[in-house]
Amino acid sequence: MRTGRGAPTSFRHGRGERGRRHRKRLFTSLILIAAAVVFTVGNLAGSGKSRAQRSPAGRQPNVSSAADPAPLRVPAGPIPGYLLIADRGNNRILLVANDKRIVWQYPSGGGPTYPFRFDDDAFFGPQFRTIITNQEEQHTIQLLGFPNGRLRWRYGHANVHGSTAGYLNTPDDAYQLPNGLVSVADASNCRVLFLNRARRIVRELGRAGACAHAPPRELGAVNGATPLPGGGTLVSEINGSWIDAFSRTGRLMWDFHAPVSYPSDPQWLGGGHILLADYTRPGRALIVDTHGRVLWRYGPISGPGMLDHPSLALRVRPGLIAVNDDYRDRVVLISIRTHHIVWQYGRRDVKGRARGDLNTPDGMDILPTARALTTPAIRAMLERAQAAPVRSQARAAVSLTIRAAPFRLPEPVERAVAVPWNGRILVAGGLDSAHSSAAGVFTLDPVTGHLRNIGSLPRAFHDAAASLIEGRLFVFGGGSSTSSDAVQTFDPRTRRGSVAAHLPRPLSDLAAAQLGGSTYLVGGYDGRSSRAEILVTRNGKQFAVAGRLPLGLRYPAVAAVRGEIVVVGGQTATGVSRGVYAFDPATGRTRLIGRLPVPLAHAAVIPVGSTAYVVGGIDSGGTTAGSVYAADLSTRSVKTLAIQGAKVADAATVKLGATTYLIGGRRGRALTTILEIKSARATGSS
Repeated sequence: MRTGRGAPTSFRHGRGERGRRHRKRLFTSLILIAAAVVFTVGNLAGSGKSRAQRSPAGRQPNVSSAADPAPLRVPAGPIPGYLLIADRGNNRILLVANDKRIVWQYPSGGGPTYPFRFDDDAFFGPQFRTIITNQEEQHTIQLLGFPNGRLRWRYGHANVHGSTAGYLNTPDDAYQLPNGLVSVADASNCRVLFLNRARRIVRELGRAGACAHAPPRELGAVNGATPLPGGGTLVSEINGSWIDAFSRTGRLMWDFHAPVSYPSDPQWLGGGHILLADYTRPGRALIVDTHGRVLWRYGPISGPGMLDHPSLALRVRPGLIAVNDDYRDRVVLISIRTHHIVWQYGRRDVKGRARGDLNTPDGMDILPTARALTTPAIRAMLERAQAAPVRSQARAAVSLTIRAAPFRLPEPVERAVAVPWNGRILVAGGLDSAHSSAAGVFTLDPVTGHLRNIGSLPRAFHDAAASLIEGRLFVFGGGSSTSSDAVQTFDPRTRRGSVAAHLPRPLSDLAAAQLGGSTYLVGGYDGRSSRAEILVTRNGKQFAVAGRLPLGLRYPAVAAVRGEIVVVGGQTATGVSRGVYAFDPATGRTRLIGRLPVPLAHAAVIPVGSTAYVVGGIDSGGTTAGSVYAADLSTRSVKTLAIQGAKVADAATVKLGATTYLIGGRRGRALTTILEIKSARATGSS
């Protein structure tokens, strides 16, 4: 949700007026009358259509004509549309979809018509026909047409800072306001400017050269200036960590000290709530009230979920916060309910310019689905972008190659666990050829095949789930003679193992996947019945129910694919499942993607892009399967691939780069083989 759009929300401390209530009742009555007219006309217009011909209730119709061979499909996912990202270090703006395709970017083709360096923020203008962006270190702001990318207006002098008319000094947030003015936080000049189309300053908060907290006459260094409903402005001052609210006339309505060291880009949520980022390391995203009381916060101090100088937190929909994690080179989506990262764009701690990479992103906004579908120019642009990847994928389709590694295990093993560690593989537990549970922990060199025993866990186990959390192996549950609730951990540096915690209940036959710094435990068996819960943990010791499957499952195949947890097959209370499900951590909901051609359990899943490749497993007749299936989340399709050599079940599965290793497993009996499955872009295909 963008601040400043939608119905005005009172942001004064508990004030109300009888006249305002009367106007609100009158406005509501007019809305109801208009809605009734629209409903009647719509029913009359559609009275000749069958139920199947009408758009589903509550769903935006996907308008197309005979001239549209490929109607626009907005990719499913947590973003309610498309995400605009100011990729500051790469001097570009990207518009990306849920499936992480880039559907628009600036500059493109021959480059910008005016210098464009260090774009610190990018926001849509009213009606989404423009994008306004500020180039902080270039000391300019620019207004671009959208989606044509033409420069419409600019202010400031490239690479020259100043405080006189026409100059800026380190401009931060710039917004195009509904009244036609442009507001900009002129950070180092300690002021907020309001500019007209003639580039004249029509109003300002604070003044150049006077950097102190004495609003509205003087302000400290201004980090953010966000529009408020009704024409006001929400300002953050770096010095003193002040948050100030000004009316449309520039009157100070209230201010408070934010409970952060560096307040960045406050966003009005309504109801007296403010979302802001703490621009530091480790950073935080917080929701506070107008007195500075913390109502919600996200801020791990270490690990994959830690933020490093987050510059902007933005509510993209109820219950979901997007955060620019600047110095970790990514944008993340965080669930307010679970405090977990459920989607991200950019590889953590990797600067890059290739597809899927960012370099110090520092601004973002949302293009809603409804606007994408109903604005002709935007829709046409998105349809062209949708068609382009089809041709690209045809030329560079993913190919899988399956082969036996040139080395073997010294002893057969099945139902073990494996996780990546420092370029090697940790392998633990499992059943040996005598069907006895094991407790040993080994390192496997994927280049030489050298297997080294480095210790053991306190309890022998098989049929457990595992993940690597902060450099340690965590083993969840599993069985020996009965299902266990133990959470065992092993530190490969000290070579010591211990029982670190306990699951909410005994669980064996479960599966695990990691996503956004969280580990999700799916299904399992509690000694009496199959479980449908999906548990989540960040530290391996505390657990919450993140969601549920439609039915209890043992031995499912599980992997993280494009921000969702894919669950394939498994053993139910009545047989073997064919279902392919996707669980969305942002919403806690599970959706059916498709069905396998045959029931399958004990399989492996390999994630590549938006596709989950299902390998091996055991069918309903107890036979080890050798087929490979491709479940595509973007198209909701399941296909059988013409690939052989994957006849294995109950293998320990681990992915290193583009290679997935299936270690041991079963094909009638326990195996010593290690399969290497490589994914690559096929060349020369059509």
